[in-house]
Amino acid sequence: MYDVLVIGGGVIGCAIARELSRRSGRICVVERNEDVCTGTSKANSAIVHAGYDCPAGTLMAKLNVRGNALFSQWCEHLDVPLMRTGSLVVAFSPEEEETLRDLLARGQKNGVPDLALISGEEARKMEPRLSEAVTQALYAPTAGITCPFEFAIACAENAVANGVELLLGRPVKWIVSEPNSMVLRCG
Repeated sequence: MYDVLVIGGGVIGCAIARELSRRSGRICVVERNEDVCTGTSKANSAIVHAGYDCPAGTLMAKLNVRGNALFSQWCEHLDVPLMRTGSLVVAFSPEEEETLRDLLARGQKNGVPDLALISGEEARKMEPRLSEAVTQALYAPTAGITCPFEFAIACAENAVANGVELLLGRPVKWIVSEPNSMVLRCG
């Protein structure tokens, strides 16, 4: 019997389990595969998004910006590499420059720090291999990259060290809602 059962041992499931493990309660992660981070998360692009592309005012926008801000602390605590590389979204025409202005406004509404529109020349100074045809870029210095495998494994290990039970190779077959609980059957 668990207080919380997390279905899926990918990046999100392991991070949730890690965070919950810092509180009280019996927690379990059930993963259908034989290890964590072997489902959808294995195709993760490793990008830590700045948060300018989420629709303003949405929960996704709020969580993206907040998660980005917390990521440095998490990676430091878990001893996982994080590179704050920044990101560039480039424009090749006046129409695309308008799109960049829209992204800038959206990012500012979302609270993304230090977003800036820069010239094509400034962007090429940052990334010399950019096309000479780039006219403008949106620069987001808080964007970064990390290894999704290392991150998920570190979260899972930390969660288990904090008392979370990790059940691997156990696909959920069915879930039944009871009056005060949920019953799961795993393979």
